[in-house]
Formats: sequence, C-alpha cells, structure tokens
Amino acid sequence: MPHRSDRHEQEAVFWCSLLQPLILEEVPREEAAAFLRKLADTEQLFPNGQRKKPSLATLWRKWKLYREGGFEALLRRQRSDRGKPRSVEQKIIDKVVELKKDQPRRSEETINQFLQQEFKTALPSQHSIGI
Repeated sequence: MPHRSDRHEQEAVFWCSLLQPLILEEVPREEAAAFLRKLADTEQLFPNGQRKKPSLATLWRKWKLYREGGFEALLRRQRSDRGKPRSVEQKIIDKVVELKKDQPRRSEETINQFLQQEFKTALPSQHSIGI
C-alpha cells in the first residue's frame, strides 16, 4: 500500500488528469459546464481501484480548487484532529478510564449513569467501544 502522502499525490494527479482539458484551456470556459457534465457521466478508474462516475459537484469543486491554488490545492490536507477521538470528547474517555481503573468490573450501565450525571451524555454500547 502506498505511503499516505503518495496516495494523496496520486489522487491530485488523478483529478488533474480528468480536468486537464480545462486546466490547459483546451476547453473554453463557456463550455466548461457541458464538459464537466459529460465527464460526470463517464465511469472512471479512481486511484483506489474503484470504477465509478465522479459527481458533478466534486468536479466543479476540484476545478475551483485547482484554479485557486494549482496542484497543491488538490492535495488532501491532514485532519487537524488526527489521532484524537472524533465522536467522544477526551474528558469523557478519561472519566471512563478512571471509572474502570477504580472498579474494573463496573458495568456499562453504571458507567453511563456516572457519565449522565457529570456530562449529560452516555456512551454507545460496549460492542462499539469495548468497555
């Protein structure tokens, strides 16, 4: 499997290749909408190996990104929350860890009662978080 930045570069190259006639101004701007509609109706082989049609909205967005920032603008940016939980706040996770360390046999229901009192929230079932 390619390195993450290599994959992002491959994706940017893919979008440039699709949009090449617009980028190189082989297609006049007034014909861009028709060109993009035709492109959206054509199945493509994406860098991840999937064959599908790109959405018209995505094509417009990618072309706009390229016009505003060139190739670099098409590279995916790393998420600012990379490595952090996205659906549960860290303070809640810390509380769950504290509660389990204090009483390892504490049930999911009891932990959720504590969380409900302190944070007005509960965690999803143990199958999805492994309590």
